[in-house]
Amino acid sequence: MIFTFVFMLVLMTIIVALVGYAQVQIKSHRQAVQREAGLSIAEAGAELAIWKLNNQGGYNGESNTAYGNGVYSVTITNIGLTTKLLTIESFVPDITNPIAYRKIQVTTTTGSANVGFNYGVQAGDGGIKMDNNSTLNGNIYSNGNIVGAPNNVRITGNAIVAGPTGKISDVNGVSGGIGGNATAHFLEDVKVGGNTDSYDLEDSAVTGNVVATTISDCAGTVGGDAIYDTKVSCTVAGTETTPNPDDFVDPASEPLPILDAQIASWEQDALDGGTIGSQTISTSTSLGPKKIAGDLILTNNVTLTVTGTLWVTGSITLNQGTTLELSSGYGAQSGVVVAGITGDTTAGFIDAQNGSEINGSGTAGSYTMLLSQRNDTTDTAIRVSNNAAGAIFYAGNGVLEVSNNARGKELTGYKIHLNQGATITYESGLGSAQFGSSASGGWAMLTQSWQLLQ
Repeated sequence: MIFTFVFMLVLMTIIVALVGYAQVQIKSHRQAVQREAGLSIAEAGAELAIWKLNNQGGYNGESNTAYGNGVYSVTITNIGLTTKLLTIESFVPDITNPIAYRKIQVTTTTGSANVGFNYGVQAGDGGIKMDNNSTLNGNIYSNGNIVGAPNNVRITGNAIVAGPTGKISDVNGVSGGIGGNATAHFLEDVKVGGNTDSYDLEDSAVTGNVVATTISDCAGTVGGDAIYDTKVSCTVAGTETTPNPDDFVDPASEPLPILDAQIASWEQDALDGGTIGSQTISTSTSLGPKKIAGDLILTNNVTLTVTGTLWVTGSITLNQGTTLELSSGYGAQSGVVVAGITGDTTAGFIDAQNGSEINGSGTAGSYTMLLSQRNDTTDTAIRVSNNAAGAIFYAGNGVLEVSNNARGKELTGYKIHLNQGATITYESGLGSAQFGSSASGGWAMLTQSWQLLQ
């Protein structure tokens, strides 16, 4: 009996241990199954959150949403204008007594528009007029003529004019001239620090080499070599080659960098944020994205912080020391303020004056662009004056005028006039400026951004 009792005790101990082990394994298996279910719920929550960002205006997360055999919550953190961090937590079967809990994180981004401003100044067929003491620190490309003035017009980079009648003239002076190379069908009364390539070179001083069909009345000595067909009253310091074995090829007209479809995309961005009436802003504030059906006026030294694309159907006036700047949320991306209506010949006038400033987000590579849609090739579409500073000014179908010591980073327009003392200083980052634009692409998960936190 004692032996039997001991045997039964051992047997019961083994059975209890086996049952306990089985229960632990069953519980562990159930938890593993529930954890897998919780992970599936969290991933589904992430996909649904991205869908809602694209289809539900103002979506900013949710809590305790039922899905399958559990619930999930979504927390959204804005990293920048076009970047959001999504944190998704799932609970099975509920948040009160969860058997399983999972937590994941994904980064979502929306589209951005790349606009390459490859020149400090780019003009359409209207060309470029530079008055006394005006300066471009960068390169120029123009489909129309570049016409300077007698006193110290300065282009530090290259200057190119397209077409068979293209001409660069009167860009010279004691401290003026073209610091780089000059290319146009006609070069007349210019001082060039680099090389020239033209059909006709007349009354000009060239430090580098000259390639032309005809050279006449050189204002000094050609410092380098010269290749030409005919020469009259010119001294060449280097080697002379005649006749010129190659015919001059006129540079091709270059389209302005922003398409109408892109402008329409920015307008849609603004429209998605709602429409308001004319705004006269006399107290510093933030605004955007918004369509302003009317005018926008900044006055009394205020700062307007742009938090999304603005579309002003009327005119924009920045005066009395006012500042227009991007929200820090733009990061390294740039922003745009559009004025006017496509095809309208009167709306869209932009006036930046009296020490006004136009700034990016504060991060390197971020710029603000003021874009006028005014469709008038004679009246001014954008006027920048009186020490106003700025990033990018764009008037693809109008006249852009800079005067009275005003400054900027880049000018693009059908016709451009740099008045006396105006200075444009190009920055290399403008060659690949990224403009935040949700309309240019929906929200999507950034590749390799998925993370399992718990």
